Amino acid sequence: MTVRKNEKTVDIAVSACQCTIQMYSRYDLTHRQTEILTFLQEFRRNEGVAPTCREIADHFRFKSPKAVTDHLSALERKGVIRRRGGRARGIEVLNSETALAPEAVAVPIMGNIPAGFPEKNAEQRQGAIAVDPAILGGIVHHRLFALKVRGDSMEGRGIYEGDWVVADQDAIASEHDIVVALIDGESTLKTLEKQKEFFFLKAENPNYPDWIPVEELRIQGIVKAILRRIS
Repeated sequence: MTVRKNEKTVDIAVSACQCTIQMYSRYDLTHRQTEILTFLQEFRRNEGVAPTCREIADHFRFKSPKAVTDHLSALERKGVIRRRGGRARGIEVLNSETALAPEAVAVPIMGNIPAGFPEKNAEQRQGAIAVDPAILGGIVHHRLFALKVRGDSMEGRGIYEGDWVVADQDAIASEHDIVVALIDGESTLKTLEKQKEFFFLKAENPNYPDWIPVEELRIQGIVKAILRRIS
């Protein structure tokens, strides 16, 4: 991902968006299972009936109907759907807690992000999180990912330990953006700033220093939404 210089930024991530979030990882769903669950709900909402296995296969371009059967069997074992034997459209979503808001976007969870001192951080896919598309603006078809925040270096931008950030891989970074970055091989969540002709990462907490790359600064995503669970 490239960094765009000398461009004014419209920052949509300054204020935390406090909204209740549905954690599909609670049901140990894979990203594909979450997508299929979303399709089941949207199909019923639009058509008034459940899709057939063939319609599911066509939508996801599965080469074999067995792939659909395997995914549906997994969803049934995890208690989120029920299939009525012998009925072509006999798929029912069971648990109301798994229901998506209308046309919600399933964003894959890729682990956590240090919002303190940068550290080596392996990518860990952990299901998906359902996000209201209104929060994301016009980027619902971009490559998005979600990370859980660890640390307090971004409190000045309204991001706290335990929050979730949704980042956009397809956005082009500008000054003042909140970014998921890899600096000299270590991951962190910081504000992108520029001094003269070079970019650096700024902490939004006076207890932390700024970080200037020695070798490399790679922007992996631009934060577009901040989510906070309301208990």
